[in-house]
Amino acid sequence: MFEAIKLLVGVVSLIMVYRTITGNCNKYLAFAICAIWLRYFLSAFHTITYPPLVAGFSINALGSIGVAGLGLLLIPTAVFTLKKLFPFYILFTAIAVSGFVNMQIPGTINVLVKWCYFLVLAGALFLSIRSQGQNETFKKLLVAFTMPVVLQVLSVVLGQAKATEADGSASYIGGYNHEAAFSMIIVSFIFVMGLIERNTIRFRVSLFTLAVFLLVLVNYRTAILTILPIAAVFYFTLVEQRLKPSQKAPILTVVTTLFIMVFFALSLSMQERFADVGLMLSNLDLIVKAPMYFSDAEQDIMSARVYIWSQYINAFLNADMVQQFFGFGPDSWKQRFALYAHNTFVSYLYEYGILGLSSFLLVCSILTLQPLGLKDKKLSKILILSFLGFLTMNLATMPLWNIEGLIFFSIFSSLVFGSQSAQLKVNHISKQLGI
Repeated sequence: MFEAIKLLVGVVSLIMVYRTITGNCNKYLAFAICAIWLRYFLSAFHTITYPPLVAGFSINALGSIGVAGLGLLLIPTAVFTLKKLFPFYILFTAIAVSGFVNMQIPGTINVLVKWCYFLVLAGALFLSIRSQGQNETFKKLLVAFTMPVVLQVLSVVLGQAKATEADGSASYIGGYNHEAAFSMIIVSFIFVMGLIERNTIRFRVSLFTLAVFLLVLVNYRTAILTILPIAAVFYFTLVEQRLKPSQKAPILTVVTTLFIMVFFALSLSMQERFADVGLMLSNLDLIVKAPMYFSDAEQDIMSARVYIWSQYINAFLNADMVQQFFGFGPDSWKQRFALYAHNTFVSYLYEYGILGLSSFLLVCSILTLQPLGLKDKKLSKILILSFLGFLTMNLATMPLWNIEGLIFFSIFSSLVFGSQSAQLKVNHISKQLGI
């Protein structure tokens, strides 16, 4: 029954996508919309698209390879010479070297294809932002999210819930496979919606509020923590724009108090879901504790995440100097552990070593500091707070392991690269391409 609904919603959303890209839409944005829609469409039918089909590749994987390959042909080479991309190339090199040293060739190809997907999508959105502007680009990009958002609403209406693996609580994810990947779809939708200017689309505030509520229903606590700064900036800006200068101080004080009350109300209503966070913060020494010494109670902290981290860190600490520097290789965790690390930083330390983790931290530092140079200070604040929220999410899960997480990362990065700043190389490339 729900599979038929998925197909119907997918067809309707495809018609909407077609109407959008055949309107006033540049080819780069059309490519990005189609790429994102295709991923969300295929992932909705995970029972068909996830199992291996050809040469060990699933339909989902073949779709990602196709998008990455087409993007390399479509995106002008000049875009890939942006100086802002240099830290990413250092990371990609560290991944490739780690794979070569450990002879993890299939894993290396898999990881680099994902990052290639990120690169072409970020490049396409960058060109669209430089061509048609941020507002027009993101307004049209919303159509790619139609299918997953509508399916989640229908899953709530029809009671189509999934029992969360950790504690059996309900997660409404529209019939998708896992709440981790689906939560990144809604986070991306919230991010895009929050960056669209007032009076651009009807019911903007209502849609944003609905999206925040839908993310809560996904019941994935790390994603909820990610959007808190985005939501706070959105509602504060909304209130601030409607006030006279003399009214701002008293009314914003009241609004701040209201936000704090709402936050505590949500904390109490989801107390069981977040209780382990406080327990983990008060026992940080557990992270470096050898897994063999964990008690049964300690193994259950944060849905066993702390115990999983300790296993990876212990393996790293007991490795030789070469593997500590280069790591064990991309996707090497599959040969030793039953579960992935549930922490991007821990995973990168284990798989890519000190070199890979340092490269990733360089990328994170650049993306945190780069928005400081933007002319639009409001956008600068949104980007910095949003990225800090995203990094917080990476402490307890691995959004960059999924294409859905890389889609969010590409949207964010394209905005950092494409927004007006003092970066002369960006302006030079724009003139070369006639945008």
